[in-house]
Formats: sequence, C-alpha cells, structure tokens
Amino acid sequence: MGEGRGFGHGEQRWCVPHAKLVPPRVPARFVEREELREELAHGVAARDVTLLCAPAGYGKTLLLADWIERTGKADKAWVFLDGEDDSPERLLAAILCAIRDCEVVPVDSSLRGLAPPRDGDVASRLADLVDGIDALPHRLHLVVDDIHEVIAGPALHVLDTLVRHKPRNLRLVLASRADPALPLARWRVEGRLSELRAERLRFSLEEAAELMRKAGIDLREDQVCRLVDQTDGWAAGLRLAARSLSETDDADSFLTDCASNDRAIADFFAGEVLVRLAPDNRRLLRMLSVCEDVTPRLASWLSGQDDAGRVLAGLERESSLVAAFGEDRQCFRIHPLLRAYLRADLSRHEPGLADVLHRRAASWYTAEGMPMRALQHAEHTGDEQTVVALLHDAAAEILVRGEPELVRRGLAAVAGRVIAEDPRLLLFSALAHLESGELAVAESTIARVEAIWPGEPDGELVALRQLTISAHALACGRAAVRAGRPMTAPGRTVGCETWLRLDRGIRLGALGEIEAARGQLLATEQVCRENGLEYLLMHCRVAQAWTAALAGDCAGMETASEEALTIARGGGWERSPWLACAEGLIGLARLVRLDTAGAVAAVEAIAGAEPPAIRFIAGIVGGIARFDKGDLIEGIRLLQANRRELSDRTVPVELAAVAALAEHECGLRAHHPGVAREAAEWGRARIGRSAEWHLMEARTAFARGDLVGSAAALRQTCARGTRTLVPMTQVESRLLEAAIALRGGRRTQARAALAAALSLGSAVGIVRPFGHADAGVRRLLLDQIGGFGAVDAFARRVRDVLTGSGANGGVLTGRERAVLARLTLPLPLDEVASELRVSVNTVKTHVRAIYAKLGVNNRRAAVVAARERGLG
Repeated sequence: MGEGRGFGHGEQRWCVPHAKLVPPRVPARFVEREELREELAHGVAARDVTLLCAPAGYGKTLLLADWIERTGKADKAWVFLDGEDDSPERLLAAILCAIRDCEVVPVDSSLRGLAPPRDGDVASRLADLVDGIDALPHRLHLVVDDIHEVIAGPALHVLDTLVRHKPRNLRLVLASRADPALPLARWRVEGRLSELRAERLRFSLEEAAELMRKAGIDLREDQVCRLVDQTDGWAAGLRLAARSLSETDDADSFLTDCASNDRAIADFFAGEVLVRLAPDNRRLLRMLSVCEDVTPRLASWLSGQDDAGRVLAGLERESSLVAAFGEDRQCFRIHPLLRAYLRADLSRHEPGLADVLHRRAASWYTAEGMPMRALQHAEHTGDEQTVVALLHDAAAEILVRGEPELVRRGLAAVAGRVIAEDPRLLLFSALAHLESGELAVAESTIARVEAIWPGEPDGELVALRQLTISAHALACGRAAVRAGRPMTAPGRTVGCETWLRLDRGIRLGALGEIEAARGQLLATEQVCRENGLEYLLMHCRVAQAWTAALAGDCAGMETASEEALTIARGGGWERSPWLACAEGLIGLARLVRLDTAGAVAAVEAIAGAEPPAIRFIAGIVGGIARFDKGDLIEGIRLLQANRRELSDRTVPVELAAVAALAEHECGLRAHHPGVAREAAEWGRARIGRSAEWHLMEARTAFARGDLVGSAAALRQTCARGTRTLVPMTQVESRLLEAAIALRGGRRTQARAALAAALSLGSAVGIVRPFGHADAGVRRLLLDQIGGFGAVDAFARRVRDVLTGSGANGGVLTGRERAVLARLTLPLPLDEVASELRVSVNTVKTHVRAIYAKLGVNNRRAAVVAARERGLG
C-alpha cells in the first residue's frame, strides 16, 4: 500500500496510505472563487454537516483544498476514500489516522492513543472517538472526500453516529458525486445541514474566462459564452476544452461541438461517468440524447420503456447527470456536454437508430402542436414532405423567435426545385439569408418570388411578402411601403401578429407620420416585452431608433440603438444586418454630443457595409470626426468622397440634410468656400429650399461679413411653410442668430437667442453645434452659466463637454449608466430588469459590459470605480 500511517495491536495491523490523509495542493492556474469559498466557510461555521454534492469534475476537491489553504490546516483532518474503505473498520481507521495527527489535538488527548476496533467492536470505539472530540479545546473539521465510494450501511453508520451524538467541537464536511445514504432529510429539517450542489458549483462566464486566460487561451466573449453553454459551467469540461484549445488555431471550429471532437472529454465520460451507470440506463440516456429535454411520456415514446420517467428521476437524485426542471419538475435535461457526447456516440455506432428516434420525436412534437421542435428533428430524417409541411406551418414563427439557422437547415433538407416553385419557401429563404447579412441574395430571392407570384394569393402569403420587403428595406437603411389590402399575420401566432404590428410602425414612419409611427412602435415594444419576443424587440428598437432620428430625438435614437445591440449580444444575434443601422445611428448620436472617439468606434465595423445608406452614415460620422479632431483637410476629403460614392442612389432626405450641413460647415471653417458651395448645391438638389438650405445661405453670408444678408436668410429658416428636416438646424440657427446679435452689439438679444438654442438642444440632446458656435457665443455661454433657468443644467453639461471636464461620461452608454445607478442599491437583477423594462438577460449583458469597461469583476468594485471616475 506504500508509505502510510497505522496502528499495531497484536496480530492485527491497519495501515492507511499517507496520500489519503493529505489534501491536494491547489494548482498554479487555479481560478480562485472567493464568493463560493466564503459561502462554504459560512456553511461550515453555521451547520454540523456540510455536503458538497455534484458529478465528477465539478471542482469539489479543489474548492475544499483552497478553503483549507486559506483558513489554515491546523484544525482540518482530511480523509480521501476509495473502494477499500467500504467497511466500518477501515473507515474508522482512516478517520482516526487523520484526526490523531491534527495539530489542534493536544499531545495528551485520548484521541492520540485510540486504536481501530478489534473483533468488530465499532460501537465502543466510536463512543471513545466522540468523547475525545468533545474534550478538545478547539473546533475540529473532519473533511471526508469521495464519500460516494462508501455504499455499505454499516460503514456510513460511522458518520451518522458522529453527527447524531453531536460532539460540540466537530464539523463534518462531506464531498460526494451523489447523495450518500445518510439521513440528509432529517438533518435538513433539524437545521444541521449546509449544501453546495452542482448548480452552485458551475463556473460563471467570468470564472470561465479567467480559467481560459490562466491557460494562455484568448477567447472572445461570445466564444466564452458558447463554451459555458456547451459545458454548462462544468469545471472539468472547461479544463479539458482548454487543453484542446491550446492545440488548435481555429477556436470556432472546435467550439462547434467540442464534446464530439475532443477525445479528452470523450475519455473522461467513458472512464469516469458512464462506466458507473447500469447498462440499461446508459442505453436510455443514449436514446434520449436526440432531444434537448424530455418529459416522462416523451422518454417512454422514444425508448419504449414504460418506466423511463422513473429512471430519469432516479438519475437526477443519484448523479446530477440529469436535471429536472419546470413547475412540477417533470421535464428532464441531460447535462449538455454529456448529451453532446452521447449524441455523437449514437450517430457513430447506431446511425439507423438515430434516424428512427428523430422520426419518433418529430411525430411526437407534431401531435403535441410544437412544430418548431418537430422541424428540428424532421430535418435529420430525410422526409422532405414532412419538412415542407412543417416549414409552411412554423417557419414564420421560427424566424420571429430569432432562429433563422433552423429554417435554413430545414430548407437544405428540401430539393431546390421544390423551393423554386413555392413562393412561401422562397420568402422564408429570403428572410433567412437576410438575417445572415446576405442582402443581395435576399433581394434576388425576393425577385424570384415576384416571377412565380400567384394570381390570387391568400392573405397570409401577401403579408409574408410585405414583411420580407420591409425587413429587407430596414436592413438597407430605408423604409418600404407597399399598398395593399389588410393583411393576416402569417402563421397566426402572437409572434407573427407582433411582427405585423412592427411592420405597420415602419410603414407609418416611411410615410412621414412620425408620431403615429412612434405610438405604433411603442405598443409593439410593450407586446414584445410581455411575450418574451426578444428577437422582435431587437428589430423594434432599431425601428424606434430610426423614427427617433427622423424626429430629431438624438437621446432616444442612441438609447434605442444601444438596447438593440445589447439584446443582440444577449441572444447571439450579433450578425443581424439590422444592427448596422443601429451602429450608424449611435455614431451620429455620439457625434452630436461631441463624443468624437465614441462616434468613430461605433461606425468602424460598418464602414464597408453593403447597404449604401449605412455606408453613407458611416462616412458622414468618420469625416466629421476627423475634422473635429483637427485634421481639417482629411475630414473634408472624406466627406466629399462619401458624397461622391453615393452617386445618384437615394437616401432619406433627413440624412442628406445632415451630410450637406456638415460638409458646408467644414468648408467654411477651413476657409474653403468652393467646398462649401459644392456641398450647398448638392444639398439643394437633394433637400430643396428647406430650413437647412436657408441656414447654409445664412452661414455663407456671415462668413463674408454680410450680417444683414445672414439675418435675412436666417429668418427664412423659421418662416411659415419652410420645412425643417433635422432639429439640429434650429439649434444652429439660433446660435448663428446669437453670433449676429453679438457682432451688432446686441448682447441681450444674443443671450435670448442662446437660451432658445439651449432649450432646443436640451429637448433632443444636441451638443455639437455649441462646440462649433462663434467664439463670442461660446464665451457668452460660459459667462451666463447659472442664469439660464430651466435649461441651466443642460448649459452646465454643454460647458463640461466644451471644457473637457465631462470626458468620463463617454465611458458607459446611457443604458449602462442606468443599470450602474441601480447597482448601487441592494436590488437583485430581476428587480433592476423590471424597473428598466428589459429582460434579466439584457441586464446581465449590461453588467458584464460595465465590468469590462471599468476593469472590475464584481458589483461592489464596479460601484467604487464608477464613483472614482465621476460616473456614480
């Protein structure tokens, strides 16, 4: 047995290997889990027994080892069990060996002279052990690892006796892969048991990311999320994956299905997990692996075992390899990584059975009225007729739930000629391509629909075409309107009805009915939130951002765009083409509040976007930002190139007005009147004699020193019948009016015009015009701080931005600052989500972003860092 410690009594000798009595060392790359360690320490201090129960590889032993290292070894006795300890004599011998050499046991303690029982006299030796522990001057912690190795009742009776006799100085800490046959229920009722189970031992995203960093692996946040989803936070799975990731250059390919591809994980399951299950149970789990989760009825349907539900309930109690969930805990889910391994094993060794099981599952879900689940299984069967029927019935709902890849997989299971002759399938294909950012393919597919359009289409098909055209238009940065009869939602579900509501809001905005559009979209947003339609909510927030832009509400535009991006990150929809529009609008919003760096960062990813309107927005932001940073010539060059690249393509007139005003302003400020004149002529052709055109006239006259001509042109900006395309125009007009008044020595009039500009700017969050106003107007603003009444707070904000003292405000987005403000209060995240009218997942995404930006890893540190930076 190797080097050990033992007792000698006549002919009987007990020897316990030294390795079984020493806790393992914490490895160099160990991820410290401070909160979990503190929870363990608190439980041990408060209860007689603490149980750590989770399957193999959840980090139970290392957590205990870390706790011992941090709290000291003097009062800890460690026993590691194996199959040889499944007798009361051997178990008691191991416990006595561990305790008698513990530092808190005095040299004269009776415990040091205790020998194991002779002739089966366990009871008397247990009584001596209890008395000896009770007499100790200090508390003793007995840690027993791998207690699942002990299954014999007499051996477990040793531990039960220790607890039942309640020696005042003993704390028992047990680690096990399954609930030991001990009176846990009684201990719970008596308040004597503290528990840490698999759910609590799972690694969080932050802990998984740290584990990867310590292993020298650089993963993106989305890759870490995928890894945690696949492993369900299982520590051993993460470490095995880290080992394989260190040997591959393509993390994404590995993460596609690491359980199927990683031999180390497969060996772990085969050698440590499944080998401990009965053969019938292993086969049941392998058959059920084709489903993400099962009810007892579905499990019996798939396996042919009437008692499948009872077996799953037993596995859930005994091993935690199966988790029960739902209100009545009658749904079961196999651990994700184990399920992936089992599924791959089934496909390799019994592919014919896998097909049969998928057919059974498809028929089950169809009969239960769950076509989305049915389609997931039907695509594996090769039954084209079933797949087409399911696509007709469910594809629209699948799309509005944000799973276009499932539709694409379903379409891939259907012959191309069938799709080419079916307008519904073509429209579903267009929408799926659209979600992948393939706008040109989507557009050509829509054209193919027109070529086979039926003479008398039903209302659902008409609605589907309208929705597809609108979705494509929004992704391209424009809104489409198609006249037609009242439409019925395709699919007749809440999701499809809400999609139709969203489309109505978009079309109202395209018709210029901005307030009606905002009302419709607000109602749609509410329905999305009430029904958990996160994917549609993302689209709704992009549409709201666009209508806010049309209304000149820069603050609303930025907030809606930020939430759309946050929802996309939380749902894994970062590739959605609609987000390019949100990124561009965020860039514009940041630009008008003089956050130049933030504006550039927002549009960097969309500079090469496919839709011309989106590229045009990125070009405007990039050119103005370069100009504002002091590179005047390059800024003008970028603006001119951007305008010329647009050529004769159409963009919303409001966007053209922004571009013309920006290039005209830059030309005048850089003393290049030719540039300003070219921009004004281009603008007039695009926007007509709007307020923006008259403002450019007034600016040009002011630059020549013609104050009379400038004032005359300026009056036209607010004349009856003159259309104002962007609210920034009126802010700039009032600032120019203030400059004219100052040049004429009319300070009171200048102050009134400045106050009017502040009032207009405050309403929609516009700051940039103040930063580029005439120098005299800027001095006037600083001189009059404190005297602007209701808009004085906004005036101070403008002052802070102009003087640079508000630089920290750009660290966090508006929504992140709202979340941060609530982190300072003792509110759980679900209450924060309720207050902000967003989902808990969205709040968690914001919290992760806050931590990353502030360089912290917990709530308290975030609050402290924010206060130090003036954000709290």
